[in-house]
Amino acid sequence: MESKQTHIHIEKIKLLYMHSLIPIVLSAIAGLFLVAALWKLANRQQLLIWFGITLLLALMRIVIISRFKQANPQGTDVLRWEQPFAISLLLVFLSWSVGLIWIMPRDNLTAIFILNTFSLGLAGAAISWYSPLRYLQIASVSLALVPMIIVLLTLGYDQTFWVGVAACCMYVSCIITSILLQKTFNGNLELAYDLQQAKMSAEDMARTDALTGLNNRRAFFDKARLLFDYCKSNQQPVSALMLDVDHFKNINDSFGHACGDMALSSLAQLLKNNLRESDVLCRFGGEEFAVLLPNTRVSEAEEVANHLKRTMMNSTIILAQENLLSLTASFGVTDFGETLEDLLSHADKAMYSAKNGGRNHVVKYQAE
Repeated sequence: MESKQTHIHIEKIKLLYMHSLIPIVLSAIAGLFLVAALWKLANRQQLLIWFGITLLLALMRIVIISRFKQANPQGTDVLRWEQPFAISLLLVFLSWSVGLIWIMPRDNLTAIFILNTFSLGLAGAAISWYSPLRYLQIASVSLALVPMIIVLLTLGYDQTFWVGVAACCMYVSCIITSILLQKTFNGNLELAYDLQQAKMSAEDMARTDALTGLNNRRAFFDKARLLFDYCKSNQQPVSALMLDVDHFKNINDSFGHACGDMALSSLAQLLKNNLRESDVLCRFGGEEFAVLLPNTRVSEAEEVANHLKRTMMNSTIILAQENLLSLTASFGVTDFGETLEDLLSHADKAMYSAKNGGRNHVVKYQAE
């Protein structure tokens, strides 16, 4: 599982891809309006060349976004898409930054102020649309304003000089705004992440036995029912195994409930280590455990139960004050039952037959 910061960074990249199509379209429309505004004031050939470049870059960005959505990357795979997004975006702002200066007629104040207005609008768009990643936001704002500011300050007109000074103030304001927005944005993402983790933790606690870390009854029935139905619909065998620790009350009476809890926790780990990942194990209640064994015949379930019985007998649990304890259990197995509840009921009956028959052995359910 990725770290908190990595998760937040991934979410930022996703947000950029999700919301970048609109600014691409608006950028192309703004370019068209700029060409129309300068058609009689600037070199038309330069205008058309610049507009063609901006359209090609817009098309490139649309292709990148489309490929991202088709690939639908998950987890850390999203990180590989940050670089193409950043490069394509900065190329767009570079085309506007250098392009506006290139098409600017130096002797026409009207055209100069029109271009300055578009530069300010471009900076505002960068703050609005690219706030998830601060370096992209600041780089975009800088490309939009810094070259234009330099030109305004060095053109030699009093009017452009003071507009350049005002643009400098605007640039500083944009950077400060960018930093403040980034802090707020990061705070919101971190809060959303913490809430999501808290929800997942609460859901996990509601489905996990606190003592053993195994599935509780609720989680067991949810998982086992899906697996049981799948096996039945695909004509695959499915068996149930239930076990109850023998004379567990004596352990609590002799060593105390804390040692009894330690014994159950150790037994849970032993069972988990000796079952398949596909098996569904749970603490059914008290010292009783249940296992659903998919794609398993009852004869195979008996072998599993006998293996667990031998492993328990050959294993020792270290309790408080260095007391050693070896557990035994009574096992019931079956593959007979049209429903999950019937299957478990039959396994439970077989388990009690094992307890009544002397304990520490395995009984297979016999249909009446």
